[in-house]
Amino acid sequence: MTLLGAFARRFAVFLGTALVASVVIFVIVQALPGDVAQATLGLGATPDAVEALRQKWGLDRPLLVRYGEWLLGMLHGDFGASYLTGQSVSGQIAPRLAITGWLVALSIPLSTLVAVPLGLVAAMMRRRGLGAIVNGASHIGLAIPVFFAGAVLVIVFSVILGWLPANSYASLMTKGFSDWARHMVLPVASLVIVQSCLLVRYVRAGFIDVLTEDYYRTARSVGWTKWAGLVRHGLRNMATSLVTVLGMQTASLLVGAILVERVFVLPGLGSLLIDSVLNRDLMTVQGVGMLLVFAVLAINFVVDLLYFAIDPRLRRQVRA
Repeated sequence: MTLLGAFARRFAVFLGTALVASVVIFVIVQALPGDVAQATLGLGATPDAVEALRQKWGLDRPLLVRYGEWLLGMLHGDFGASYLTGQSVSGQIAPRLAITGWLVALSIPLSTLVAVPLGLVAAMMRRRGLGAIVNGASHIGLAIPVFFAGAVLVIVFSVILGWLPANSYASLMTKGFSDWARHMVLPVASLVIVQSCLLVRYVRAGFIDVLTEDYYRTARSVGWTKWAGLVRHGLRNMATSLVTVLGMQTASLLVGAILVERVFVLPGLGSLLIDSVLNRDLMTVQGVGMLLVFAVLAINFVVDLLYFAIDPRLRRQVRA
């Protein structure tokens, strides 16, 4: 099988998984108890009014027909119209997507930059005080929920010190980089603290495994120092497992972003999703839920492609 064939097979799996996910999301949302038309009009609405609203929204049509229309609409970038406001779901998602996107896009590389050197220190100095401190701190960080980390940061840096804003959002395009950065520091830091503590555990374990490998002992025997040998020969060999963990943690990072948006009152996808659930705006719930699932699947697809770039053994196996 060629590399192109391997990529095509993974892309087919990606599309198939996305299709199954769309079915699951649609069925779950439609199976929620209660009548969205009745809930929108209130308990005092007449049956005729409820039925008229159901017909207006197409809720009286067969489930399969509604799913097909929703799926075809998504292929053209149309997630339908909100039951609550009548506005396009895509139009509501677009301005909020950038906020959640920035949270995730900044948190992943920053968490990696924090976790790799700390994991290296925890592995190399695991029998010393500094290694024990890093290891213990990562254990504590794993036990801290992201919303609690955000609340603590607000108390320290907003309430006590007054250095950073506690909530709200400043647009990068309208307010400028300085105001945007000041409003993003605490939300991103909340995600980085929790995410990096988890990654430190994996990085530490990966480097400890490298210390027992023959290629590391060979590097030491030809004159490499402990630190240089581990960085030069160990980092790339554990990169595959690190990329795997980052891909797996994408879903939890998105969930964390939703919680962080509520803590810092950021108008992102998480806030839109929660508000839509509370208001029974099912079409918006479907659209946001599908977009989040698609993002997770897309990142996992990219991780699969990165395996080929990182590990030459996979490329040789495919060409064989």
